[in-house]
Amino acid sequence: MLIDAKTRRGFKKTAKVNVGRHYFIFILMCLFAALIGAEFSTSDNLFGVRTDPVSAIFNGYEEAVIEQEEQAATLTGSSTVTEVLQDLTQTIQLEDEKKSEIFARSAGTINQILDIFASGTAASTISSAVLNIVGSESVADRIMIILASAVAIAFWMFVQLVFMVVMRRMTLEGRLYKTVPISRFIFVSRSKSWLRVALAMALQTVFEVIALATIIGFPIVYYGLFMVPFVIAENPKIKPWQAIKLSWNMSKGYKMDLFINDLTMFGWRILSVITVGLTDIFFCNPYKLCVYSEFYASMRKHAIDNNVSGSELLNDRYLFERADFARLKGAYSEAVNVLATPEYELQGLTGAKKFFAEHLGVVLWNTEDEMKYEENQASRQRYITIKDELDGISYPTKLSPWYGISGKSGRFASLHYMRHYSVLSLVMMFFIYSGFGWVWEVFYYYMLQGHYINRGVLHGPWLPIYGAGGLAILIFLFPLRKSPSKHFFATMGLCGALEYGTSVYLEYAFGAQWWNYDGFFLNLNGRICAEGLLIFGVAGLAFIYLLSPLIDDAVRKIKPMKLLPVAVVLVAAFSVDLVYSKINPNKGDGITDGFAGENHAAVETVQTEETPTGSV
Repeated sequence: MLIDAKTRRGFKKTAKVNVGRHYFIFILMCLFAALIGAEFSTSDNLFGVRTDPVSAIFNGYEEAVIEQEEQAATLTGSSTVTEVLQDLTQTIQLEDEKKSEIFARSAGTINQILDIFASGTAASTISSAVLNIVGSESVADRIMIILASAVAIAFWMFVQLVFMVVMRRMTLEGRLYKTVPISRFIFVSRSKSWLRVALAMALQTVFEVIALATIIGFPIVYYGLFMVPFVIAENPKIKPWQAIKLSWNMSKGYKMDLFINDLTMFGWRILSVITVGLTDIFFCNPYKLCVYSEFYASMRKHAIDNNVSGSELLNDRYLFERADFARLKGAYSEAVNVLATPEYELQGLTGAKKFFAEHLGVVLWNTEDEMKYEENQASRQRYITIKDELDGISYPTKLSPWYGISGKSGRFASLHYMRHYSVLSLVMMFFIYSGFGWVWEVFYYYMLQGHYINRGVLHGPWLPIYGAGGLAILIFLFPLRKSPSKHFFATMGLCGALEYGTSVYLEYAFGAQWWNYDGFFLNLNGRICAEGLLIFGVAGLAFIYLLSPLIDDAVRKIKPMKLLPVAVVLVAAFSVDLVYSKINPNKGDGITDGFAGENHAAVETVQTEETPTGSV
C-alpha cells in the first residue's frame, strides 16, 4: 500500500470541497448519468428504471410468438422455446418486483429506452435475443430484434461508456478550478476522439468480463483497470491499448488502497438504502467520483516521478497546475478586445416590437440588423466563458493538448443560441416538435404492443404538448438563456406546470386520462412525476442550446414567401383537427387510461402506465 489512513482522509476532505464548489453541475452530471444508465444504478432504481431497451422491444413480439407457439403446442403436444425463455427470465422478474416494493414504486420508462448493461439484465437480454431469433419464424421479428440489439450495444458504447469519461474529466477540472463550464459535457466531441474513447472503454469492459470467469482474478483486474476512464479523461487521444496498459502500470501498489477506500464507503451505501437513494443523488455519487479523482492525481504524480512506462502520455499539464498570467494573456488576447467593445443593440425597435424582442426573444421576421445582433451576442457569450479561463478560474482550453486538433470549427461551433426567433420560424418549430413527438410515441408503442396506435387526443400526426412545451421554453425562459443552471430548473417548473394543467383540462373536458404516472417515484396525482421533470430539464438544455438554433438555421435558408403557404396550410389543418377532436376526441386502445363515469379501478387499462411523456 502507498496511501495511509491519514492521506485517505485528506483525499475525502478535498473531495468534499470539490463537491461543494461545483455542487449544481456535479449533481446535474450524475443525474444525467443515472438517467442514461451510464453509472449510479442505485439512483437509477430510485426512478423505477429496470427494464433494458431490448427487452422492452421484445415484449410486444414475445406475446405474439407465445400465442403462436401455444397454438402449435396444443395441436402437436410439443414443447416450445418460449418455455425455456420464460424459465430464464422468471428469476429476474421476481428480483425486479422485490426492488419495486423496496423503493415504493412500480413504474418507469427511462431504461426501456436507454439502459441495457447498467440494469444488470444484459446476460438475460442477450439470451432472450438468441432464443427469440431461433424461435421466431418471422423474418421481420428477427430483423427487429437484431436491430434493437445493435442499437442498444451502440448506445452502451458511444453514450454510456463515453459519458463515464466526461464525468471524470469534470471532477478532475473541479479539483483545481473554481468553475467547470457546462460545455464540458461535449468534451469528447470537441477533442474529436469519440470512437477512440468508446473503444478504450469497451476494451476495459471486455477484460473485466473475462476476469469474471476466474472469480478470484476479477478484483485484481477491476482495480488494475480502474483508472482507465481517468487516463482517457486526461488524454482522449490515447490509443485504447495504451490506456489499458497505462492504468495497469499505474495501479501497481495501489490496488489494495482502492479496495480499502471502497470498504470505507460502505456506510454511505447503508445510508443510501435507508434514504431510498436520495443521499446518492444529492451527495454521494459526485463525492465518490471526487475521491477517486484525488486517488488518480496521486497515482499520476507517482507514475511521472518514477518514470512508469507510458507516463509520458499523461500530458495535460494544466489539468493539475495553474498556468501563469503571462501565458494566459498571450493565449487569450482576443477575448480582451471583444469584451471591451460595447454590446450591440437592435436598431429601429420600439414599443411592442422592442418588448417582444428583449423579453421574449421574438421578432416578426429576421433582418440583417438581427444577424449582426446574433453575431455580437454569440461572440460576447463565447468570450465571457473564455474570460473565466483568462482569469484562471476555469481550465484553459486553449492550452490543452487537444485544442489545436479540435479548435472551434464546424456547424455546431457557429450556432448562436442568443438569437431572436421570427414568428414564421416559431410556427414551423411548433409543428416540427409536435410531429416528432407523435412519430416518437407511435414508434414506441408499436415496438411495445406490436401494432399501430395513433397517440394523443387529436387525430392528426402531431402531439401539441411537445410543440407547445418547446415554444414555452423558447419564449418565456428567454431571459434565463445566458444561465444554463437557472434554465434547467426553470424548464422543469414550466414543463411540469404545463403538463399538469393539460392533464387536468383533458380529464375535465373529455372525461378521460391520456397518461397516468401512478407508481412513478415522486408523482403528483399521477399527472407529473420526478422522472419526467428531470427529463424535461435535461432535454430543455439540448432544445435551447442545440436543436432550436439548428432548426432555425434551416428555416432561414427557405425564402419566407415559399414557407408562408406551408405554414398557413399546417395551421388550417391543425385548427380543423382541434375543432373536430373537441367533438370526437381520439380515444381507444392504447390511448387513454380510463373514462369518466366508470370505476377507475375496474376499467380496462388500455394504455401502458410506462408512458414516456404526456401525450396530447
